[in-house]
Amino acid sequence: MLGRLSFAVFTLLLIIPSVIRACSCGMGTNGCGMALSPDSTIFLGQVISRDEIRESDNGSNGWPTGYAFHFRTTENFRGAAEVGQEVVISTGRGGGDCGYPFQIGTSYLVYASKGEGGLSTSICSATSPEVTVSGALKELRSLRDGAHVDDLFGTVVMGGNGADFETLTQARPLPNVSVRATSSGGSVHSTSTDQHGAYAFPTLPHNSYRIDEDLPEGLSTWQRNSGQLPTVEVKGRDGNGSGCQVDVFSRPDGQISGTVVDSHGNALQGFVTIEPADSKEAQAARQRGGLPGDDTEDGSFSLPQLPPGKYRLIFYAKIRNAVSFEHPFYWPPPHDTLNSPAIDLGFGQHLDHLCFEVPATDDPK
Repeated sequence: MLGRLSFAVFTLLLIIPSVIRACSCGMGTNGCGMALSPDSTIFLGQVISRDEIRESDNGSNGWPTGYAFHFRTTENFRGAAEVGQEVVISTGRGGGDCGYPFQIGTSYLVYASKGEGGLSTSICSATSPEVTVSGALKELRSLRDGAHVDDLFGTVVMGGNGADFETLTQARPLPNVSVRATSSGGSVHSTSTDQHGAYAFPTLPHNSYRIDEDLPEGLSTWQRNSGQLPTVEVKGRDGNGSGCQVDVFSRPDGQISGTVVDSHGNALQGFVTIEPADSKEAQAARQRGGLPGDDTEDGSFSLPQLPPGKYRLIFYAKIRNAVSFEHPFYWPPPHDTLNSPAIDLGFGQHLDHLCFEVPATDDPK
């Protein structure tokens, strides 16, 4: 029965598209269409330790190729050891090999596949921290126990400060959020999230639905900001429910926007991004995948979904139709003693019409 449920993969594909592309995950973003493989192993478990995997070369240890993570299972949905037993899952080291960055002490819902070397998983699977999948856990329990699967379900969370898989563990579920499913004909169905951020529509008429939600003030989603709200088509499946999953991953809606100009007031072409003013925080942000950036052809830029903090803008000018990353310009400039050395952004605050003036020199300041 488990193999008949279709799961969506809205979460990570929309949260971190650059990471997915880097390791070439062959997955789509349709909300109802990810069929579970019959040989899938699915369990909830906590990471208790990690071993390095090395490629053996003539009987000696070779290059490190990945990690073997040891889990203690807390709930078994398919094919895993009994509760309290240990399961070993192998994965890559991260980056281009699609390895999943499990963190010791954290609980995950793991989707693993069987191979010659045992069980393995990657960021291309639906593997996620437990805190982000309360909606999916409810459906898996229904399947395991032979109960009805909901037509549409998901989890609404507020993400951490980073843009990578490690910071998914910082997510926090959002209770009492109103969620709406609006059909193509304009019919609206509403529900609310529970204390774990989970929501569900047990039965919906066969139709396509646009998913929307009323987030707490100061939060937004990438889909809402881009005008691309998720849409799914609900179809009955032998009376067992469509099992469409749409997770809502929100972030603080801080925003900085403005225009980049030269000393004569002329708009400049290039790339604008941002970093924390504190050097240690800036380094940590780069390791997490960086912060938003904006290509600008007319000098105007907008950097959305920024958490509260102190920042500096960075501009890389376009020279001969190509952005030059050799000479960054900063705002506020480091040598500016008359103004604050940082932009102080509050939770959900929008700072608009900022003028980022670049000095008329090739010497980056």
